[in-house]
Amino acid sequence: MEIRPLALAELRRAQEIDVTEDGTTVLVQTGRQVTARPETWSRPPRSAEGWGAFEARWRAFLPEHGAALGAWEAGRLIGIATLRRGVRPGIDQLEALFVDRAHRRRGVASALVAGIEHLAREGGARRLYVSATPSESAVGCYLSRGFQPTDEPLPELFELEPEDIHLTLDL
Repeated sequence: MEIRPLALAELRRAQEIDVTEDGTTVLVQTGRQVTARPETWSRPPRSAEGWGAFEARWRAFLPEHGAALGAWEAGRLIGIATLRRGVRPGIDQLEALFVDRAHRRRGVASALVAGIEHLAREGGARRLYVSATPSESAVGCYLSRGFQPTDEPLPELFELEPEDIHLTLDL
C-alpha cells in the first residue's frame, strides 16, 4: 500500500471505493458521552452523482485550503482522506475518510488519518476536528488514534451532520 497526496484530477477516482457497510448498532452522542443503540442499518453503494457531490465539495477547498491523501494498491485507489484547513484558528478538519470495503481492518484508515494528522501539525493546527459516521467501526478508528468526543461541536459542522459523532484530537 502506498499513501500519497492526490492531484485534483485524481479525485474522480474516489468512485472506485466501495463504501458499502452494514451494522446492528448506531452510536449516539450526548455531550462527551457516546452510547450504543441497537439498530440495523446499511449504507448502499454511492452513485456517481453522490461521489460527484463529494468531489465538488473537495474542489471548493483543495488545494489552497487543504489536502487530499490517497491509499493505493496495485494502481487502484482503496482509500481517501481530505483535510480542510482553518475551520477555526488553530483547528483543521479531517473532512472525509473512506476506505474500500475489501481493504478495511488492514491499517488503511489508520495510515490515512496519520497522514492527515501530520499535514495538520505541519500546517500549524493545534487541533483536528472530525464528524464521524455513528458506526462502531468509524468511531472506534478515531478513538484508537486518540480522538475524543467533544461537547463543543462546531455549529456549522454539527448542523450539517447532527447524527454524527463529533470528535477532536489535540495535536
